[in-house]
Amino acid sequence: MGTGVGIRLRDSILAKARDLGATLAGIASVDALRRSSHAIETPYADDYGRVEWPAEAQSVLVLGLSHPPSEPGLDWWSDIPGKTPGNYRLIQISASLKEWLGRELDIGARPLPYRLDQGGIPLKDSAVLAGLGAMGKSNLVITPEYGPRIRWRGLFLNRELEATAPIDFDPCDGCDMPCRRACPQDAFRTGSFSRDLCHHQMFIDLEQAVILDEWIDGFSGREVVKFCRACELACPVAGEEQRR
Repeated sequence: MGTGVGIRLRDSILAKARDLGATLAGIASVDALRRSSHAIETPYADDYGRVEWPAEAQSVLVLGLSHPPSEPGLDWWSDIPGKTPGNYRLIQISASLKEWLGRELDIGARPLPYRLDQGGIPLKDSAVLAGLGAMGKSNLVITPEYGPRIRWRGLFLNRELEATAPIDFDPCDGCDMPCRRACPQDAFRTGSFSRDLCHHQMFIDLEQAVILDEWIDGFSGREVVKFCRACELACPVAGEEQRR
């Protein structure tokens, strides 16, 4: 496949992902992702040993869905499909893409779970390698358009596609790190991210679950957990509408 043809194929796939509802979409090489624990500054390098890399998987299609402060319910956790409405929406987009890729392009796709222990992959690294953002000092992927207020999902593809290259973007250069100051557990107290301290806040949030009589359509009357987003919402990157 010539380079021009390959890029057109890739771009048609990304356009379809956006048509189906993804806010952002990009392509990363599986080979590059497998090496990325050494290429991207991440506290999760050990997680790569838990990932299953199927022989047929050549590319990763990375999907992002914006979670603006004006729609907090997208991020609320409950006993619903996908656990949050936003994640459920990403699951639906992934399923539609899999069907379209097979029918229209004869490309096999495997939608991936979010969690590594359920068969997922490091989605933050995938998003960075796909050129959708950069790792920030908050330990979140920061995108130029939406800051860190975005959620990720991925699909393995059995076709080697031209990757959407990492971008030249340093969102934390010169920033005084309001994200770290906002953390209720001071999870960056040692200068690097503490997963255990972040999880401690999650346990506190779980204990403060509430019953919502009104929520997103179809999900009302359930116990809901509003997990902490303090670091994410404190980030000054992105347009004004993403900070409201």
